Amino acid sequence: MIALFSFVAAVLAVGIHHETLVVASWLTRFASPKRFRPGLVVLLALLAHLLEVALFAGAWWWLIDAGAATLSIPNPDALDLLYFSGSVYTSLGFGDIVPLGPSRLLSVVEAVTGLVLIAWTASFTYLEMQRNWE
Repeated sequence: MIALFSFVAAVLAVGIHHETLVVASWLTRFASPKRFRPGLVVLLALLAHLLEVALFAGAWWWLIDAGAATLSIPNPDALDLLYFSGSVYTSLGFGDIVPLGPSRLLSVVEAVTGLVLIAWTASFTYLEMQRNWE
């Protein structure tokens, strides 16, 4: 179950990111002056990353609720899961909340997905800056 949820969450996160960057590239055509375009891209990318963190937090919540995943703190609330998911997604590392047992697989998939999507954002932003920075 954890492997399936990990895969589905990663695919959905990539889809969210792709569609956000498509929208960003479309919207930047209309932003004026051109120097505002990279900022628009960054803001939209930040929104996408926050949605992706929330998506993974939802996967954690569902798996914990189903008894398939366990964290080192009992009964994490939504804020705990968002914090934990953000830490994993950005590869900051584990601190006060740690995944236990088989649920560690989801944390690995989330961290790799976050790393790739953050790199994608960086390269996309770089291209936008090359095209539009005055």
